[in-house]
Amino acid sequence: MCAAHVECQRNHFPGRVFRCLEPSPAGPVTVCLKETCSMKRTLAASAAALTCAALVPAGTALAGPAKPNTVTLNGSGRLANSHVKMGAAATSGTVDLTLQLPLRNQALAQQMAQRGQVVSPARYAQLFAPSQAQVDRVTSWARAKGFQVTSISRSSGQVSAAAPVSKVNSAFGVKMHRATLGTTRGMAVDKAPTVPASLGLSGVAGLNSLHRMQTMNAKQTGSARSTLRPKAAKAPIRAGGLRKLASGYDGSTACADYWGDHLGAKAQKFANESNYLCGYGPGDLATMYGTSAAAKKNAPSLGLLLWGGDTTANVIKNTNQYMKDAGYPAMTKYTSTISKGNAQMADCDPLGSTGEQAIDVQSSHAISPNSPIQYVGAASCYDNDLQSALQKMVDAHKVTTISMSFGTLADTPGTNPDTSLTAADKAAWDRPMLQAHLTGISTFASSGDNGDTSGKDSKGKFLVDGKPHVGYPASSTWTTAVGGTSIGMLTTGAQPVVSGWENNYFLQSDPNKAQFTNITAKVGVGGAGGGLSESWAMPSWQKGKVNGISSTRRAVPDVAGLSDPYTGYTVHFLDHSVGSVQYETYGGTSLGSPIIAAVVALAKANNKLTLGDAAPLFYKLAGTSALIDVNSRGKAGVYFPETKLGNIVVGFDDKPQSLVTAKGWDNVTGVGTPNPKTFIAAFK
Repeated sequence: MCAAHVECQRNHFPGRVFRCLEPSPAGPVTVCLKETCSMKRTLAASAAALTCAALVPAGTALAGPAKPNTVTLNGSGRLANSHVKMGAAATSGTVDLTLQLPLRNQALAQQMAQRGQVVSPARYAQLFAPSQAQVDRVTSWARAKGFQVTSISRSSGQVSAAAPVSKVNSAFGVKMHRATLGTTRGMAVDKAPTVPASLGLSGVAGLNSLHRMQTMNAKQTGSARSTLRPKAAKAPIRAGGLRKLASGYDGSTACADYWGDHLGAKAQKFANESNYLCGYGPGDLATMYGTSAAAKKNAPSLGLLLWGGDTTANVIKNTNQYMKDAGYPAMTKYTSTISKGNAQMADCDPLGSTGEQAIDVQSSHAISPNSPIQYVGAASCYDNDLQSALQKMVDAHKVTTISMSFGTLADTPGTNPDTSLTAADKAAWDRPMLQAHLTGISTFASSGDNGDTSGKDSKGKFLVDGKPHVGYPASSTWTTAVGGTSIGMLTTGAQPVVSGWENNYFLQSDPNKAQFTNITAKVGVGGAGGGLSESWAMPSWQKGKVNGISSTRRAVPDVAGLSDPYTGYTVHFLDHSVGSVQYETYGGTSLGSPIIAAVVALAKANNKLTLGDAAPLFYKLAGTSALIDVNSRGKAGVYFPETKLGNIVVGFDDKPQSLVTAKGWDNVTGVGTPNPKTFIAAFK
């Protein structure tokens, strides 16, 4: 035993024997680790048992035997997906890829993360980053092979590069092909790459560019308007001069500023019903989540990751016009870093992403109006660009939370996470999220807007395969997955309706008659995503909390925020589809994610809490007054009159597919949603 461990044992752990290991190419060997004495005793005490485990080199399972002095990286090869259509090689194309080295002490990193331990970025690099010599060796090899090195992250052990197809083929002994998967066009490799064993690589991400992300927002139909809220329409004159009933009926077809302000259907399908909401404002969100007091004292830095985006000047101008109109504090601490769009950006609705940017920025500001907000727009919605941008945010370590309002595009059979990403591709997401977790940055990801993804297209064919799926990055164990709620709030701030966001749609031809026809199949499913990860086992903090779905797989979501577009949030931005700056009402779990991220950031700052991934603490608070346990199937809905289909009643939490709320954890809202009266103080 080294002297440091003798001292630690004498001072802190008398009578306990330490045998601390770290990986080496030859296998586990006895090596003294220094962290036990260099950290505070609180960390050392909880890590003591962890440092005595045999740690297996990360990435070993991804590699296989090849020619002498080379290794085949099996976890980086061709997708095991029969839906990938391969075409002729395009040798002049460019491949963006990431070379991955194993993290040192990978098992220790995962164990510390499971226990919620946090270290400084410098300590993280000291414990887990590959050596500078290893990184330099990989960088030199990539350049020697004609690759353009675009970024280097020693902390994550990743070197990103771009190279012509011809040089990729030569360097890895593969053949790149044009390929398609559903509506996604890109490239795919024919087999696993082979590299010199001396490089020590565990994987190469990006050899299959057939996985891209989509924003998880949902616009309320017909909500575009030039003023903050539309003027209330006069109640129509009806035979008999019907008066407003005790139930809230007033015969008006206008949207409601707050729950129950208007109700145009005399015959109600649900006991608790209102006209659809016009769209909550920034002050409403602060009330809804009880953040006003904490926001006056704290200003944690908030990070937002997306692709593309509007200019900083336009975002500030449009946001502050909104804040002025709403009587809310101006946004004074906004910065953005937007990468130049690449060839892949054409597949990403670059103009449409400005709406998502507005949702993220303006909801974050609503929750924490004094916070610096840092927006990062990647060069495209494809994994390699977003992963690189995320890694840079984590390495920079300038924010306390990062919200990712996007998820896996699931539009055709074969596009679920397990068949659209290799092990190396998943690692390129997991590494920055694990690093964020261990260095005190909390990341959040939208769970999705298509329910359990078992929906069908207009021809009756399943969009994916008829089975529930959840996508990356939300399904990773190193981030907090955010599901969705429908919330009806009164002017007093009371919330008589807190439901899970899973909508059924009913046609009500005559608002005076209780005659309802389910037209969900025609309208399409709208609801938060949920289910089981196909990539990760159930983490320790979910065990005993997640019931009725699995005891072995990571379950999604963990928590929920406002997401239903019929009870949505108003944003103000340049809508390129109409060519002018508009007020529009949006929902989606891409609204829920930045809301929950900002609420957690305030709670961390208010309670002086050093915390990475927030999910374990949410599960610790499950069943307490800190969270509202959402369990309200089929109890409320909104009347949405005079659409193209006619008068529609939208049922909240009405189980259009397999997802529905339940007591305790459920696959729509996780363990619940923050209680505005108690959450901030309890989150510690």
